[in-house]
Amino acid sequence: MSDNLPNPDVQQELNDFFSHEEFLAFFDFHLPGSGGKMLTGLCKVARPSGPHTVNYLCLTFVVDTPNDESEKQIEKLLAKFDIKALREHLPSIQSLTSVPASMRHSEHYIHQMDLIFPSGKEIDLRESVPMILFSLRKSTGLKTESPQWWDEGALDAPKPSAAEKANWGNRLKAIFSAIGKK
Repeated sequence: MSDNLPNPDVQQELNDFFSHEEFLAFFDFHLPGSGGKMLTGLCKVARPSGPHTVNYLCLTFVVDTPNDESEKQIEKLLAKFDIKALREHLPSIQSLTSVPASMRHSEHYIHQMDLIFPSGKEIDLRESVPMILFSLRKSTGLKTESPQWWDEGALDAPKPSAAEKANWGNRLKAIFSAIGKK
């Protein structure tokens, strides 16, 4: 790995590193229940654009959590979505980070995962993203909608929320750990 990764304690370097993520797709998901849909949410899929020091896909889960019980439930489910679950269908994955946003007990629970692949390994997005959804469904019991792909020429790609930006330092520390940097 390159040594030009940002310092996780310097906000401008974090902004420079993560602000170049390219939004690729999103999908809705929910947990089916006897009363209908429970734990409804959205997952955004992004990757670094241009030259990058780490080859990864970022999954940002945003889940409606109107109470503590729903927050605890999604935490348990996402804990099952681990490297073992992903490797079954994405054998080229090298590592996985799993970082819940620090802003807790709100109307939305945010959890970010970085799926790290070997440097120089081309990721076939049209094949990999459906495999991610399949792995998520199989390991958690969540139901997913088909991915909606963001048009490459679209001008108004979603921007990271304040909660996502506040989590960048934690994400980078997790990436450092996953690739063996201190």
